[in-house]
Amino acid sequence: MIRVSALVAFLLLAGCDSLPRDPDGTLDRVREAHLLRAGIVAGLADPSGARHYIRRVAGRTGARAQVEGGSAEHLLARLDAGDLDLVVGEFGAGSPWGLHVSFLPALAERGTPYGNVLLVPAARNGENAWIALLHHEAKAMRGAAS
Repeated sequence: MIRVSALVAFLLLAGCDSLPRDPDGTLDRVREAHLLRAGIVAGLADPSGARHYIRRVAGRTGARAQVEGGSAEHLLARLDAGDLDLVVGEFGAGSPWGLHVSFLPALAERGTPYGNVLLVPAARNGENAWIALLHHEAKAMRGAAS
């Protein structure tokens, strides 16, 4: 019985060798192709924070950033389809896209007459290794700005 338990434990641990995982291989693809496909939502009051974050992520992965601009709807649809790796923009807390993409920690915050607006990166749901890297860079960037 002890041998069976040890074998089961070994097999379970062997399956955990590379967690977190990306089902679609985003992190590996970005690193191997040396290309980060990113979108910046048009109309940002100051796009420098979005550009800086994308440069940080590109540097961390050894990739060159290929950046396109566009509407939030267009860029998030491309992200959800796997045509982009990352989108940075100002998104509301109740965005319906929260069901389709992963919003990461805010990079910056600005006040408006209607309340505060957050500059937020977004990634495809389920790409957990990629999301972990993006999350780390967002927290590091926000901490450096404090």
